[in-house]
Amino acid sequence: MRRRSHLAIMVIALLMVGTSIVTTSPRDQAQAADPLAEAKAQRQTLEATLSAQRAALTQLKSRASTLAGKLDAARAQLASVTAEYNHISGLLAEVQAEVADITARLADLRAQVASLDKQLQGVAIEIIAQTDELHTRESLLQDHMRSAYERSQTSVLELLLSADSLDAATNQVSYMITVSDQDKQLAIDIRELRASLETKEETLRAGRLEVAAAQDQANAEAKVLAQREAELAAMQAELARLKAAADQKQGEQAAALNNALQAKGDVAQQIADSQKAFDAQTKLVAKLQAEEDARRQAPSAFGFKWPELTFHVTQEWGPTGFVLEPPYAYGGKYYAHFHGGIDIGNGCGTPILAVGAGTVRASGQPLWPWDTGYGVVISHGSGVQSWYWHLRAQVVVSPGQVVSRGQVIGYEGNTGNSTGCHLHFAINDHGIWQNPRVYLP
Repeated sequence: MRRRSHLAIMVIALLMVGTSIVTTSPRDQAQAADPLAEAKAQRQTLEATLSAQRAALTQLKSRASTLAGKLDAARAQLASVTAEYNHISGLLAEVQAEVADITARLADLRAQVASLDKQLQGVAIEIIAQTDELHTRESLLQDHMRSAYERSQTSVLELLLSADSLDAATNQVSYMITVSDQDKQLAIDIRELRASLETKEETLRAGRLEVAAAQDQANAEAKVLAQREAELAAMQAELARLKAAADQKQGEQAAALNNALQAKGDVAQQIADSQKAFDAQTKLVAKLQAEEDARRQAPSAFGFKWPELTFHVTQEWGPTGFVLEPPYAYGGKYYAHFHGGIDIGNGCGTPILAVGAGTVRASGQPLWPWDTGYGVVISHGSGVQSWYWHLRAQVVVSPGQVVSRGQVIGYEGNTGNSTGCHLHFAINDHGIWQNPRVYLP
């Protein structure tokens, strides 16, 4: 019967919480700011900033390493293209020198051909002239031979007998002998002249053929060299384009690497600044934590202490966007989702302490039919109750039991509608869920 009466009290209290519209308590205005929570939040923000900056620095280091590799590759490519460009340029210079040489040779050969052609023209003119002279001499020789033939029909004796005198006869005979010798020499001269002209013409023609052949060979070589020169020039132009592209790429990679290194330096400086701020904030948190721990050791104005010796708050009291929290009206205003206490945690099994002296009004499970969580409710008089929820399924105190401040009344658990081990701590003051921080040190 006693357990039922306690359950009835609990159900009535819950109904009052869910339906009543209350006025603002003066103690609501007494809620102090939590510098420790703010300091921890700032430190958490700094820690997140540091983490993001370190991640960015890692990415920048990786990018810088990648860019350095790409820059080395670009430099190697540029060196390779430059070497090939220089090689082709050297070959092109050699070919151009050969082209210049063969061009000079061609000019000389053309001059030789022109000279030989001129000589041949002169020889041809000379041959014509000498042929005319030869024809004249041949005609003269034929006349002499005809006269000689006619004279050959007259004997020397006849010449002597027909002559007017001996001297005349002697002169006639001498003349015949002289003419005969001249005719012989003329024939010899004609033969030698003809042979000389033929030899000279043959030599000139042979020389011209040789020079013409050399000219044809030089023309063929010049054609091959011109084609080779064109190919090398095209290769040089393409290599020049590749060289310019490689040089531009190297410049871009170098600029990108410099930017990455600059950014890395900037982020490193930001990390140093953030680390300095984080260290300072950590010292502040440690100082405030020490002050908070000392403060928690002393009772509040209501004579309460915190229900756990060490902990961290995971959810505050008040309106929330968490859809699983029930609706509630507070201070004349309706809230669709309201968290009626504060959630604190220090790990499963952490001892839960009575915040103040009082009488256990309810303990165990279920406190009402639809709940599966274990909890304890302590009445401290003057209409103030402290509620402890989601305890481990282990009954430590019993209804009606008088407890002292700091006495173990249960252990942090995960029973009921819970997402993990924690303590839901609430203060109900005359049926209103008040902010527990107002009642705690």
